[in-house]
Order: sequence, then structure tokens, then C-alpha cells
Amino acid sequence: MVFLLSLMSILIGAQVFMRYVMNDSLTWSEELARYAFIWATYIGVACGVKRNAHICVEAVVTKLPVLYQRYAAIVAHLLFIVFALMVVKEGYALTLKVLSFGQKSSALGIPMGWVYLAPTVGFGLVFIRLTQHVVNEVKAIRNGLSGVE
Repeated sequence: MVFLLSLMSILIGAQVFMRYVMNDSLTWSEELARYAFIWATYIGVACGVKRNAHICVEAVVTKLPVLYQRYAAIVAHLLFIVFALMVVKEGYALTLKVLSFGQKSSALGIPMGWVYLAPTVGFGLVFIRLTQHVVNEVKAIRNGLSGVE
């Protein structure tokens, strides 16, 4: 993700330099920066899941005993897993469809299926991270680390 965001910044900086200093423009930099942004966004979703950094409503859950908070977290993770698997399934189908059309990007000439693959990869990583969270919650419940004594 850091690489993609750095690449995007460098490309946009180069484009600004070329336009305003050299009075010329790069035909491909804007497109590549856009694709780097798309990939960074979907990889960032998985990074947010890993760090538990996504927005969530906890007003009711925090009032529950710790053991039930863990159960609520497992249910939330399982629901998110269902959503992630749906995105992976549909994203993969869309990627195959776009690849079968043979559509290429206008400036770079890369197959557009590679761009459309970003949600599939990103939410595949989300699935892995959510599965890790569920396993950790189950281990905590089994080990008696739920705060219930």
C-alpha cells in the first residue's frame, strides 16, 4: 500500500512538473496514478480490517459483559465475511468478463481486467484477516480471557 501511494504521489508530482514547468504532459501518468489509487484503496480495506480501524457502532455492544462482546464481535466478523465473499465472487466474475472482452486501457494499453481484479484481491485479503479475527476471538473465549470470572 505504501508503494502504491508513493508511486501515485510521484506520478502526480511528475505530471504537475511536466505541465507547468515543461509545458508538456505525460499521456500515461494520470491513468497509472488512478489505477494505483484503486489498488491502494482495496488493499487499504484489508489493512483497516487487520488493525480493526473501520468505523463501527459500539453503543450497545460496550454495555454487554465482555464475553458477550466477544460473541458479538464474532457475529459481526462472520457477517463481514459473507459480504467479503460476495465481493470476491462477483469481482472475480466481472474480472473474467472484462478479460474476455479484451478491453485495454487507453494510455497504458494494459488489460482492464487487471484493474477490475483489485476488489477481488482486496476482499480476499479481508476474508483472511476476518478469519484470523474470528479464530482469535474463539481462542480468547476458550482460554477464559473473556473477563468473566
